[in-house]
Amino acid sequence: MASDVIQATLAPPKAGLPRFQAVLFRRLLFPLYCRCTSWDKAVAVFRAEGHKSLRAAQRLTPDAFRTRILIRPLWGLEDSSRYWSVEMILEHLIEVGARIATTIVELSHGEKPATDVTEVPPSGGRGLGLLQDYRAFLDDYADTLAEDVGDRRSELTHPHPWFGQLTVHRWVCLGAHHQAVHRRQLEAIVTDPHFRR
Repeated sequence: MASDVIQATLAPPKAGLPRFQAVLFRRLLFPLYCRCTSWDKAVAVFRAEGHKSLRAAQRLTPDAFRTRILIRPLWGLEDSSRYWSVEMILEHLIEVGARIATTIVELSHGEKPATDVTEVPPSGGRGLGLLQDYRAFLDDYADTLAEDVGDRRSELTHPHPWFGQLTVHRWVCLGAHHQAVHRRQLEAIVTDPHFRR
């Protein structure tokens, strides 16, 4: 019941970022990041951020892994996501990351994706076995982008609810950005003074 009360104080899922952040990210920060980030660098950032999250998560006890902590607001993180556990973060990264990879592959082959890449609220409950799933996901993502992608320069676009119409290159950059945001969220949880490992 306490969890429901805390969650009720936050903005609803899919409410998006606060207006100032949303405008700044969409019009300036994200386009600038994409201009300065190559395809290969974005994939490397995706994996590096993922392994940072994995190393931090591996040190936790089963109870700590599934303990939800309300963290301070973070740039780039929806308000509704501030009350998650490490388990929920990894579950979310797998689900959204897989959808991003599918979108990238389809766009690169000239196909309009049918995939919905809106934020996916995690349910939790999978336990420490999720660590192995996440490790495998990091390898699968890199392999998919190395082996299944067609034209990296395709100008075909697919919409993201926050950033608008994105080309295949911008979707790759979004994948890296998404990993970084949730790595910072995970670190905020495990460094919270009320968190017990």
